[in-house]
Amino acid sequence: MLIITAKVRLQAGKADEFVKAYQWMHALVMKDPGAILYALQRSTADPDEFLFYEQYESEEAFTYHLSTEHFRALSAKIDPMMAAPPEIGQWVEVL
Repeated sequence: MLIITAKVRLQAGKADEFVKAYQWMHALVMKDPGAILYALQRSTADPDEFLFYEQYESEEAFTYHLSTEHFRALSAKIDPMMAAPPEIGQWVEVL
């Protein structure tokens, strides 16, 4: 299993629009082959900071996700909302 995290800092006032874009994307990603979980969390300390937490069966499933039209569409929608580039992490289970 591959876990992906993406910490995102938004420009002020963009959170509602960002959450709407995520809601649209969630249903599409969960239909991707090998997608297990696609979740979004919001910081309790900063309302403009979010964390994507994603689980995929394999590296191949994640690569497929990155190749989809809906991924490109989401990126086009949310990239202009960001105050800084996202901090991306890839993780694998240890135990």
